[in-house]
Amino acid sequence: MNGEAHRVRLLLQAGAHDRPCLLLTEGDGPASRLADRMESMQTSLAGRLLGRTRDLLVAGGMSSNDLGLLAGQLADALAEVLVVAESRRRRLPGVADHVPVFVLPGLRAYSLHIFPGQDLASAPAARRHVRDTVQPWNLPPEAVDDLELITGELVANALEHTDSRSLTVTCGLTAEAAAVGVTDEGESGAAVVPEVPKGEQENGRGLLITQALAARWGSLRTGGGLTVWAEVPAVGGRGRGAMRLT
Repeated sequence: MNGEAHRVRLLLQAGAHDRPCLLLTEGDGPASRLADRMESMQTSLAGRLLGRTRDLLVAGGMSSNDLGLLAGQLADALAEVLVVAESRRRRLPGVADHVPVFVLPGLRAYSLHIFPGQDLASAPAARRHVRDTVQPWNLPPEAVDDLELITGELVANALEHTDSRSLTVTCGLTAEAAAVGVTDEGESGAAVVPEVPKGEQENGRGLLITQALAARWGSLRTGGGLTVWAEVPAVGGRGRGAMRLT
């Protein structure tokens, strides 16, 4: 490591207490090359697992136990690939260092569900889905309530401000926090990072609710679309006084 090191990359391994493990690097040192090889190995393993899964599904005849085992392996592979993708995204110029729970190492549970993007019924459906998803995670009751409410507001916001054909709702859990994210397709044009409304402004009131309930929240650009996410504590009380990270 030298005095010119200025790039921070997210590593696959979790640090102490499941914290993200970061590498400060100039981009071409031994540690960086080792991290590159590990990322390449992980994506290759995920690709082989995906191919094997497709072959098994085509062949049929899998028992429920086999399907459960395969689903667990796919979830683990997806969690690792998400870390690789986020690590590479964060090395692009101008990308913030903060990321939501569902792309960090130490992921204990993960869920992804796609809803119609031009159907107002998607907001209540997404709320029910998130409540059903996080209920077995042993979160405090207020955390479950907050995630459900935040989801409804973020989906409603995406329905109002984009022409997306679909909306993707993602949930994630680590030892310290649970998160929900809503990703649109940005069909109405370039995705716009949402701002908390001021004064008597009526539009975007759902973001005020999100800010009030979340321990932290923010947005991530995903291709032409946008993911707006929020986290709540997995233990203890509500976060309140949230900060916005983009």
